[in-house]
Amino acid sequence: MKDHLAITWRRVGAAPCPYRSADTGRSLPDLLGEIVPMLEENGVSVEVTVENTDEGAGVWFNGIPLADLVEDASGAQRYCAGPSRMEELGRPEIAYEEEARSGCIVPEIIFRKAVLIALED
Repeated sequence: MKDHLAITWRRVGAAPCPYRSADTGRSLPDLLGEIVPMLEENGVSVEVTVENTDEGAGVWFNGIPLADLVEDASGAQRYCAGPSRMEELGRPEIAYEEEARSGCIVPEIIFRKAVLIALED
């Protein structure tokens, strides 16, 4: 197991993170706020970088796109959300925004498994 987790979030402007837990409703940054201290207590150093960009937005764990990690962790087709799903999740400002990027809505355990996959040797 690796002893370092580098989290990179490239976002357009001040856009919120498009990853959210389907069962708890927590955003990925909220979930990481809980996970990071546990990783650090167990000897894993964590580096978080937030970059603003005009294109190429996304989230990476140790250089691996989070979308790929989610797919691996779920073992099935990921449950991606377009604007109509964002409205259902109580984010109407995203639902009707033309520039809104789609997000990924999966159970919280999938995000937790994605972190573990990114830490595999």
